[in-house]
Amino acid sequence: MKRESRRYLGVELAGAKNQKTAVAVLEWYAKGEKIFLLDIHDRLTHVPRGSGEGTHHAHLHHPGDEALLELIDELNEGIARTGVNTALDLPPAIGKSARAAASEIQWMREITRKATRSKLKALEFTPYTQRPVELWIRYHIMPELEPHERFEIDETLGGNRAPLTARMHYLQRYLKGMNLTEVWPKLSVAVLAASLGLSKRTIQCYRHLEEGVHAREEILERLTEKEEVFIYERDVRKLSSNLASFDAFICAYTALLADLGRTEKKPKGYPASAGWVHCPSISGTK
Repeated sequence: MKRESRRYLGVELAGAKNQKTAVAVLEWYAKGEKIFLLDIHDRLTHVPRGSGEGTHHAHLHHPGDEALLELIDELNEGIARTGVNTALDLPPAIGKSARAAASEIQWMREITRKATRSKLKALEFTPYTQRPVELWIRYHIMPELEPHERFEIDETLGGNRAPLTARMHYLQRYLKGMNLTEVWPKLSVAVLAASLGLSKRTIQCYRHLEEGVHAREEILERLTEKEEVFIYERDVRKLSSNLASFDAFICAYTALLADLGRTEKKPKGYPASAGWVHCPSISGTK
């Protein structure tokens, strides 16, 4: 029997030793194209089923990893796609075959040359910390955004992102078979800003832990109005007050857009072996 709905997860992965990892669950109904936030799970530090004994992942070394994987196991039935906030592949000079690495590095050289010729501020790249997609976003997505919507791009294996990249690659061995999609919540919100009519102040402060509560609430209200996303009032408060939960929701929402073909497509000639970051289609938000 054909399902009338599809389910999407969003995972905001944080460091294994803190309590900021969050998971959001969305349900999309084809009839009427309605979107419902079913649940939001945060502070994943304990295995849901008791102490972890008898679980599929009790052999993992950290309870935070066990808790996350056990929760995903419980939610996994019928999941169409899962959006995660962390890199799903490594830079070309790390862990890629010689052929794949050469192809990706050559593409990175070419896009940097083109950026220089276009009078963009092109920077030297390092193929052991950066990926092709990061250069594409820097030179092709960022110039399309308003100045106040742009942000510094963290490198996959730079100091800020490397621990999360390592954790994600450790967890991926236990997530085989899942349709994983990389999402940058900050990028998704920046691209959506125009279509949602978000003010400069909202974009500039929505990531502040406490001062951003009202701004996050405004973003959610605009989504419910313009995209027919239904969120219970209690969950609006939860998403607004907790940035990790908000980002998990954005990851799930972007994964849904990817499934509907409403995210940015890879450019012609993009290396087949290189990973991609999905964000709402810019042409569809202006």
